[in-house]
Amino acid sequence: MDEKQLMKDTKLCTRWAIGLSLVLVVIWPGIMFSTGYVYSLQFFKGWFYLSFSWLVIAALFITTRPLIEFFKDSKK
Repeated sequence: MDEKQLMKDTKLCTRWAIGLSLVLVVIWPGIMFSTGYVYSLQFFKGWFYLSFSWLVIAALFITTRPLIEFFKDSKK
């Protein structure tokens, strides 16, 4: 890959990461809070498990993807 395409992909991924984080962590709960939604314990637990699952999946992907790419390149 050339350097120009790599920088373009980096900017795109960074925008997506920031955008999704803002929507899921700030905007969505903010709208629910501003409308007066009463958070039940069950809802809060579900939100926590969803957030934690997102974190674990992202961490696994971020750590395993470079290893997979390394092994694919080393076989060539």
